[in-house]
Amino acid sequence: MTTRTIAESLGAPAGRLVAAGEHALHVAEVGQGGRPTVFLHGGGPGCTSWTDYWPTVPFFATDRRCLLVDMLNHGYSDAVALPAANWSFQGDHIALALQELGIEAADFVCNSVGGSAALSLAARYPQLVRRLVVTGSEPMRRGAGPRTPQLGALIRSLVGGFTRGEGPTKEKIREIMVRLEYWDPTAVDENNLELRWHYLQQPGPASTWGSAENMMNSEPEDLEDLMRTVQAPVLVLWGRYDVFATHEYAKSIADTVPNGDFHLMDKAGHHMEEERPRDFAHLVRAWLDMHVDRQ
Repeated sequence: MTTRTIAESLGAPAGRLVAAGEHALHVAEVGQGGRPTVFLHGGGPGCTSWTDYWPTVPFFATDRRCLLVDMLNHGYSDAVALPAANWSFQGDHIALALQELGIEAADFVCNSVGGSAALSLAARYPQLVRRLVVTGSEPMRRGAGPRTPQLGALIRSLVGGFTRGEGPTKEKIREIMVRLEYWDPTAVDENNLELRWHYLQQPGPASTWGSAENMMNSEPEDLEDLMRTVQAPVLVLWGRYDVFATHEYAKSIADTVPNGDFHLMDKAGHHMEEERPRDFAHLVRAWLDMHVDRQ
């Protein structure tokens, strides 16, 4: 059984590698057509756009062309050495893949690091982005940091310690999901955990999470100045119990972009699209389809 059919046997849709300049991104499509809607995942161990959005995508696929794009170093996409300007580097390659597919004026639904890459893309390739939803993203340094010092210590322990001792394990992924990604500890889906463990064995994720301590100590790209040039409307959708940043920081993202909305979702953490998929989809679809009267 090939690696791709292993993923498909665990419920992942079939996809293909799409040229993105000198590299290639894995893209899976779901839906019967309609407005192109790009999903971008977070940076947790083994995360892809399918593992992040699998319970939510069916609510979009009824009348949208859903493109599940895996960024460099995630899933089956190419493994590369990322530069310091990592969000813009990822955004550039996502843009190249979408151009290869002939996509323009897409809606974007993005979690965590995917939202940061998408904000850079929206500023630099405005023709590709109609509207943009970001959840749990930290695209600028001002005000960034965990919700409490205690949670910061927990993040450093679980992420920084991912490769210590016996090395990466499926149970370490489970602990990160339960304690860092979800508000509801019972939200872990065993099949999705198995899929994330499979994806972690691929070259890109293995190289990234094989140096988790270095990842914790790296300084992310600061997009604040670039964000002020984003033309597309942006919805910052935040889980009330997201451990990675405060509600005030989330609102500051909406305040920084020229056309920002902010919504705080209760009973949800960093992965609200998995914990409250129906509510997430209905709220996001309503915002994406909203007509805004401008003066």
